[in-house]
Amino acid sequence: MPGAFNGLNMSSNALRAFQRALDVTGHNIANVNTTGYTRQTIDFSATEPTLFHQGGTYALGNGVTISSLNRIQDTFLTQRRLAASGDTGRYAQMADGLKNVQSLFLEPGGSGISDAMDKFFNSWSSLGSNSNEPTARMQVQQAGSTLASRIRSTYLSLNDQLTNTNKQINETLTQVKNLSQQVADLNGQIRQKMAEGAQPNDLMDLRDQAIQQLGELVDVHTYAQPDGSINVYMNQLTLVDSAGAVPTPMTYDTVASTISDSTGTFDVRGGKLKALFDSAEQIKTYQTNLDNLANTLRTSINSIHTTGTNPLGATGVNFFNDVTPPATQTGAIDFDLDPAIAADPQAIVTSVSGTAGDGGLALSVAAVRNQSQASLGNVTLNGYFNNLVSDVGRQSQYWDAQLSTQQAMNAQIDNQIQAVSGVSLDDEMANMLRFQRSYQAAAKALSIFDQVTEDLINLIRR
Repeated sequence: MPGAFNGLNMSSNALRAFQRALDVTGHNIANVNTTGYTRQTIDFSATEPTLFHQGGTYALGNGVTISSLNRIQDTFLTQRRLAASGDTGRYAQMADGLKNVQSLFLEPGGSGISDAMDKFFNSWSSLGSNSNEPTARMQVQQAGSTLASRIRSTYLSLNDQLTNTNKQINETLTQVKNLSQQVADLNGQIRQKMAEGAQPNDLMDLRDQAIQQLGELVDVHTYAQPDGSINVYMNQLTLVDSAGAVPTPMTYDTVASTISDSTGTFDVRGGKLKALFDSAEQIKTYQTNLDNLANTLRTSINSIHTTGTNPLGATGVNFFNDVTPPATQTGAIDFDLDPAIAADPQAIVTSVSGTAGDGGLALSVAAVRNQSQASLGNVTLNGYFNNLVSDVGRQSQYWDAQLSTQQAMNAQIDNQIQAVSGVSLDDEMANMLRFQRSYQAAAKALSIFDQVTEDLINLIRR
């Protein structure tokens, strides 16, 4: 049968329950601006009643207790956001990488390869018309040196960009390793708290943020376990399991978009890491294009220049530096004037015979500008380079558009997540007022039960 102090116990339990509810509401309000915070709610339930017999068997309620402390989250939206993170990371990196590449070509403008090529062929046209003018020879020498320098420096700048991309790949793999370890550590803490009967919602928020960051780097999939932990996978590669974080492979192949270690080779299909792999290969392609341009300039200009005789009486003189067949041409990395041309503009050939005033050979060199080159896919030198620059621009615009579209999708998903999991100050203030009134009512009930109990004790004392 319920005792005289049942009401006191019931009221004090209610006070504690409403106090905890106020604490949860205050926690929500305090974290309204916290990134990744998930709104929490508290559920109440009636405590188990006490059976008593008084002319029959009855169940007398014992008040309220806290049944659960909930983290309000839509798992479907969370998974959608995680999947979108990989695309966002990839598109952002591709757009950023191509902007860097685009800036290296300095096109359009007066400092790029296209402008240098135009001035180079214009100088040959001028020399053909004024073959006896020393100034015209110096202009050809200077224009050739400038063209070679810009092709060479652009190639080397791309090489620096490739080195930086490889550095970023290593840094990204290290980030994957660190974030995997962070998720594994949080798994351990969450598992322990849940084994103790607690609901570690804030730790789960931190874990979700770590997984979200991981999802921006590589394409990941997660699977929740009954003990509260989460396993994380990147395609065939396990990043985090029940035993902890799995060591991240640090050997990579940008061509195949894979990472590998002694246990196997694993595909990378998304995220920033995939974009870095693709960027590295694109940079190599652009370098190959510059190699083709430099080698074609060597071959096309030298094949004409070597057939003539310069004012010094020398024949077979290359205009651009080259190798002796069957050695392979070196491309853009060391593209420059032939040492003889660099040393003396008089070494430049203007005619086949070397006759003073004959500029026929120089005009033949100038005509190369408009000739289709089989080694460049039957387009002109300028056309080939312009196609290269246009391709960089198109690719940059494409990935910018992809990024903008993805960011709009992310904003939509984030808004949906906020509608479910975000903190509304209006709602929380309404809850606070409701719990405050409940607390005040429980306190009033406690006061009444206390007074009744005191009256009962005084009666017994008499």
